[in-house]
Amino acid sequence: MPLNLNDGTHPMNAICAQWMQKIKDAKKQKHDRFGKYAEEAMKFFDGSHDWMWKGAYAKSPGGFLDKEAQGALPTFRMTVNRVFEAVALFGPVLYHRNPRIQVSPRMSPTITPEAIGLDPNQPAHAQYWQMFEDEEKTEKEVSRCHASLKEHYLNWLQFEADKKTQARLGINEAIIKGMSLLWTEMYQPKGSLTRYPKSYFVSVDDLVIDPDAEYWEDIQWVARKVVHPVWQVERIFGLEGKLTGTLESLHSQGGTYSAGRKKTSKEKRLGETFDLLEYWQVYSKAGFGDRLRNSDSRETKKGYDWAQLGDFCYLAISEDIPFPLNLPSEALEEEDFETVFSRAQWPIPFWTDGGWPFSRLHFHDKPKEVWPISMIKPAIGELRFVNWCMSFLADKVAASSTTYVAIAKAAGAEIQDQIKSGLGPYTHIEISEIFGRSVKDVVSFLDAPSFNVEIWNMVRQVLDMIDKRTGLTELVYGLSGPTQMRSATEAEVRSNNVSVRPDDMSSRVEDWLGQAAMKEMEAAEWMLTGEEIKPVLGKMGAHIWDTQIKTQDFEQTIRDYDYRIEAGTARKPNKVNRVRQLNEFAQIAMPTLQQFAMQGMMDPYNALIEDWSKANDLDPARYMVQPPPPPPPQEGPSPEQIEAQMKQVGMQMDMQMKQLEMQEKQTDIQLKQSESGLKQQDRQEDAAAHQQELQQDQEKHQQEVKQSEESHQLQMRFMREKGAGENE
Repeated sequence: MPLNLNDGTHPMNAICAQWMQKIKDAKKQKHDRFGKYAEEAMKFFDGSHDWMWKGAYAKSPGGFLDKEAQGALPTFRMTVNRVFEAVALFGPVLYHRNPRIQVSPRMSPTITPEAIGLDPNQPAHAQYWQMFEDEEKTEKEVSRCHASLKEHYLNWLQFEADKKTQARLGINEAIIKGMSLLWTEMYQPKGSLTRYPKSYFVSVDDLVIDPDAEYWEDIQWVARKVVHPVWQVERIFGLEGKLTGTLESLHSQGGTYSAGRKKTSKEKRLGETFDLLEYWQVYSKAGFGDRLRNSDSRETKKGYDWAQLGDFCYLAISEDIPFPLNLPSEALEEEDFETVFSRAQWPIPFWTDGGWPFSRLHFHDKPKEVWPISMIKPAIGELRFVNWCMSFLADKVAASSTTYVAIAKAAGAEIQDQIKSGLGPYTHIEISEIFGRSVKDVVSFLDAPSFNVEIWNMVRQVLDMIDKRTGLTELVYGLSGPTQMRSATEAEVRSNNVSVRPDDMSSRVEDWLGQAAMKEMEAAEWMLTGEEIKPVLGKMGAHIWDTQIKTQDFEQTIRDYDYRIEAGTARKPNKVNRVRQLNEFAQIAMPTLQQFAMQGMMDPYNALIEDWSKANDLDPARYMVQPPPPPPPQEGPSPEQIEAQMKQVGMQMDMQMKQLEMQEKQTDIQLKQSESGLKQQDRQEDAAAHQQELQQDQEKHQQEVKQSEESHQLQMRFMREKGAGENE
């Protein structure tokens, strides 16, 4: 049934309004828990030298000056920029070059034949086990091939997408504010036909998170603020000529003000001045919006069943626009359900592994809180105190450096004129008359109040406290402590203890880069075809991409059933350690591996060469040991040799034929002998059987004769006994 969109209402108006209200609530909660501290830390990093003394900050709630304070403020106001030092020192340590992405196939554990009830000593079991091992070896080789292709593509992305610049921006913001993002999506340079995944820096200021969540696993939605020119938004969502701006660009402001006029309400309404549009990209794991709390189900479900769009939905919404930009009214009226469904889904299903379209970097978690703690926040109190003290100390230094001269009033004009005409700090004064008094009676110098060094000692101690809060230790500065280290063991223990915090931060950065690399591979497998990656992987690699990698289950790839994508260390000291470890291992293993190579087993030797070359940024192909070439084919024989060989072959064939004939004759003779033997055996068996039958007949006859004689004797006896009875 077609929707009536001309009655002044829109079926998605209630949902868009509810989403905008949720975003506003999330922004307020974020500011209270995270944003205000991030803003303050950023001012300590890049604020004006006197920003801390301005009333909006100093006399605000939590400030260091009371609203009714009437005391004198320092004339020289300054900011000790300790936050800039933290960024300048930690940034190069955490990221100074692009990491090398390592893609390793996830191998299964070793299984013995006895574990599945096979006996290797039995030929049938051994044959079955050999087939199983061959199949598993083939699967491992395929996995290694896929891992090699992915590793090559991801390392190409690190330079093509300028990961170094993007990651460095993210690390700086994470140090200052507490969290930063690398947002992963498909990117296509202007004027180019090439597409590839790109993880680029997005400020945490542009992100809001579900305000009801206490843990990251409980987050149901996130939203990102985006500001683009109106024409670009219309082109992205196919809404040419249907949108008006909400913000004004600097170019538009310049044109308006240069014309000497103010913006009219009609211009604002028609979008003739506002040429930028602010909208929010909402990524939801709880449906399209009809399940939002406090929403009117009668309004949100009016005209369309939003529940059928599923749990993982994407919306692009803007203030005063009654429909999502990615799902305009025409889509609901004209397009089929499958097209509408695809419009409302995440562009790339990062939700498969429970993640979001971004990778977050943070260094300090807060229990039961989704927003982390900035490393600057614990030192805010000390930073305020140091800046307050240093500003007053500057005035104190100025006051201590001032020379006060007391001049007798009678000689004042003459002395003052000569002092003012001096060009340096020291000069001489000529006095025409002394008036019967000494010079000291006319001119005297007053001592300024002495400077109390305890104030500076206190400030220095507070600065040391800031260093401990932020990790700006003597190791990071490259300085030595006040005491001389007396042994190498003491130096090693101190180095290990001081580097705990940088090592932990470096580990988090590596995990962050590994997560971003994984999302880049997810985007590539979901969006790109073999033809698009052929310039990077080659023709055969593109064929494997289409026929093997893209045909496997996407969830299997996401959940890392086959592969594990890790970012190699970005810190140079760890890379040096890896080279050192390989060198030490090579000293022990190289003699044995060389013996294997001489016997034709080149794989272990080449594997060590490959790892060593990669660690030293060299091309391993130049150092690989190739197997020995096959022996060259022999030259063909001469015609005489061929004729002699043919004769020899003919004689051998004749001899073989004669041997075969002799073997056939011998076989016939043996068969005849076997047949005669069988016949003789049959006759013997027949004679024995006949003899046995005669013997059985004779025994039977004798038994019958014996039985007849016994019967006759019984009859005769019976007759005698009967005759004797009658005679009596």
